[in-house]
Amino acid sequence: MNGRRILVTGAAGGIGTSLVADLLGQGARVLATDVDESGCRRLERRFGDRLHTMPLDLTESGAPQRVVDRATDRLGGLDGLVNNAGVEHRAALAEHGTADWTRVLEINLSAPFRLARAAAPVLAGRPGAAVVNVCSIAVTGFAGQAAYDASKGGLLSLTRSLAVELGPLGVRANAVCPGFIDTPMLDVSGLRGLAEKVAAKLPLGRCGHPEEVAAVITWLLGAGAGYVTGQALFVDGGMVRA
Repeated sequence: MNGRRILVTGAAGGIGTSLVADLLGQGARVLATDVDESGCRRLERRFGDRLHTMPLDLTESGAPQRVVDRATDRLGGLDGLVNNAGVEHRAALAEHGTADWTRVLEINLSAPFRLARAAAPVLAGRPGAAVVNVCSIAVTGFAGQAAYDASKGGLLSLTRSLAVELGPLGVRANAVCPGFIDTPMLDVSGLRGLAEKVAAKLPLGRCGHPEEVAAVITWLLGAGAGYVTGQALFVDGGMVRA
């Protein structure tokens, strides 16, 4: 990863912060963006001038193009894009409001599409260029989270489309599907109790760590995954077994 230039969205969250640390630790140059401005400031304090940040709401008009332009300018080009930003909404189908549906789809699916569209001309022809979309085990479908599941399932399908369309340009596209990962999102979503109960019955018997997801993303961005594209890697302790 030494010298590679990577744009990471959702960088202030548990997986995002671990990914930024992993990439910088391996010599990459990173522009990190997140809607959480204070989270971006925390990243700056932790990593100093090794990291560029851009607080941004990816659903704003023109935001994906602006952040791609900023990354290209600050990093001197772009070799990889990680669509990690995401939100969750849990409600029974009858209580799933249209506004909630739209918000989840805009952040989890439409923003990655627009970012990939904006980044493709910059990534094209770059040796080892790659897009990694952070999906979820939710692609398999669960009750009470229709919008989230649909957004992540759509993101997985988008990943496969990108692999086919961008492959001839030398750009790989893959998805990472985390299971229950021990991050603050488990508490925010109210899923910690369920996660720990389910995780205890998994082959590995525990929740995952954000560093373990970050390591897989970093691998997919690197030369070691140079012949891997259009794939979904489940980082879930054995919950989904092919």
